[in-house]
Amino acid sequence: MFTLSITELNRDELYQKLSNQSAGAIVVFEGWVRDHNQGKKVQSLEYQIYHELALKEGARILEEAKEKFNLHQVLSVHREGHLKLGEMAIWVGATASHRDDAFKATRYVIDEIKHRLPVWKKEHYVDEKPEWVFCRDHHHHVHFEEADFYSKQSKVIDQNKLKNARVLVVGAGGLGCPVLVSLATAGVGLIRIVDPDRISLSNIHRQFLYSPNLVGEKKVVVAKARLMELNPFIHVEAVSEFFKTDHLKDIDLVIDGTDSMHAKFEIHDACFKFQLPFVSAGVFKAEAQLRTFNPGQGCLRCLEGETPDDSLLGNCNDFGVLGAWTSVMGSLQASEAIEFLQTGTNTTSASTLYLNLKNLSTYLLKNFANKDCPVCRGEGDLLLNSLEVLHAQDGHIVDIRNMSDEEVAQINFQHSKTILCCHRGVRSKRLTQQLRSLGHESVFSLKGGANSLGE
Repeated sequence: MFTLSITELNRDELYQKLSNQSAGAIVVFEGWVRDHNQGKKVQSLEYQIYHELALKEGARILEEAKEKFNLHQVLSVHREGHLKLGEMAIWVGATASHRDDAFKATRYVIDEIKHRLPVWKKEHYVDEKPEWVFCRDHHHHVHFEEADFYSKQSKVIDQNKLKNARVLVVGAGGLGCPVLVSLATAGVGLIRIVDPDRISLSNIHRQFLYSPNLVGEKKVVVAKARLMELNPFIHVEAVSEFFKTDHLKDIDLVIDGTDSMHAKFEIHDACFKFQLPFVSAGVFKAEAQLRTFNPGQGCLRCLEGETPDDSLLGNCNDFGVLGAWTSVMGSLQASEAIEFLQTGTNTTSASTLYLNLKNLSTYLLKNFANKDCPVCRGEGDLLLNSLEVLHAQDGHIVDIRNMSDEEVAQINFQHSKTILCCHRGVRSKRLTQQLRSLGHESVFSLKGGANSLGE
């Protein structure tokens, strides 16, 4: 329950509301009115709150915390009106079976309340005039102006162009993390992050937005929180899904940070269908490449009509990857994206950059354009992939991770819908295609494989 109060808070009454003998832990946060802030002497605080929206959003935050951290109960009360020094301004309490969940939930709630609720705070100073502060713009009580934040880059770019830009980043992994940090700190007005994955321990050496204590959390949720900490003047949307064309709505530029050819071609085809520019990069061992696709200047389908089979190429699980390498390429992607948002073009719109990350040799290869290519003109068909399903509960699932191809072929496909599940959805898709060619029309592949199930 989230409530607002014009009277002083009674911690004993609030504590009693959370009393629960089945809970193993309770964690409480109290925010008090202190006598100083940022070098200024404070004598009191005054809160004004937009009631209807605050109550609705506050309740939503508590529901998110309860689901996210497996809580028994969570409660929060925020004061409004004029508060004296030492008074309690906000109270948050959470009970859970385990203390770690209660600790994390309490931190999450207070951070989200500070960031999302329509709360205005007037600080009354001893020696200066009172000042109104909108808490959303001062998430961590740092008082500064937006112009000061960007002062060191204002001489090299048009900040308003970035502020008005809307960028979709698909993939919040090795490439996506440096892309996201660079775009956020540069001041891109809206960043939409799309990635269905959860954080695993093997991600962290190269995906620096995450830390070991966050293993199992949704990448996009954590990434959004980190970016908002870095820059309170931007908007970030977190979408924990596989990419689909709906994510392109109201977007100016797309950045591909995925690690599979299937995903890259899917994004590529959708961007050309809707005539949107996008920046794509890839790292294979120490070899990397970077290209900006701008409608009218050639596309991947000009060279390759069929989507390459990921199972024939390998990935970082097979050959390994160094965090420094993905950081370099992600930063280059962000730099090319910023240049494109500023001028409508960049170096890799005309030529693909090839870079050896060990010996630092580079070369630019002019991009090829087939004047008869229908995809370049936005006339390519976006066919729904009838081989894949997004949810395991849609049918009878068969785990093929420890089965050979021959054993899979011997399965009795008697169910109305059989779903093959491998590690990442690559092998199961290939086998589904083979089985369909043999007449097994009720066979499907689980998109993303076991990874999509959080295993």
